Amino acid sequence: MSDLFRLIIRMFAITLGFFLGCLAAGLAYAFLARLIRPEDFGRFSDIELTVTLVIGVVGVASLFARAALLPAFILIAVFEFWRRRDWLSHALGGGAIALAAASMVFATQSAASAGSTRLIAVHVACGIIGASVYWLFVGRSAGRWLPSERRASPDIGDPRP
Repeated sequence: MSDLFRLIIRMFAITLGFFLGCLAAGLAYAFLARLIRPEDFGRFSDIELTVTLVIGVVGVASLFARAALLPAFILIAVFEFWRRRDWLSHALGGGAIALAAASMVFATQSAASAGSTRLIAVHVACGIIGASVYWLFVGRSAGRWLPSERRASPDIGDPRP
C-alpha cells in the first residue's frame, strides 16, 4: 500500500473516531447534565423517548464537535506524529480541551455560581469520556501509519540465522 493511501485511510479513521467520541460525549452530557433523567423512562412512550434521546444526543454532540474541532485536530496531529498511544494522554487532552471550551462559555458570567462550576465539571468529564472513546477506536494505533514505524518484512530466502 502506498504511503498516500495509508494517510487517507488514517484521516478517515481519525474523522470517524472524532465523530464517535463526540457522540459519546453528547450521550454522557445528556445524562450528567440531567437533560434526561432516569424517571423519564417510565413517563414517556417509547417512540417519544427514543426521538428525544436521539435528537438530544446528536444535538449536544454537534455542539461538542463544533467547540472542539480545531483544538482536537491539532492535538490529534501532535499525538499522531509523536506516536502517543497511551490512554492518559488522550484523556487529559480531551479534558483540557473541554475545560478551555467550557471556561470560554462561562467566562461571560459575572460570578461563578455553584451551577456553572458543576457544568464546567460535567463538560470536563464529557471531554474525558469522548477522548477515551476516540482512544479506544483510533488512538491506540497513533503513528503506526508513519513510514518509520513500518518495518520491512524479513526476507524468507535469507540463509543466515
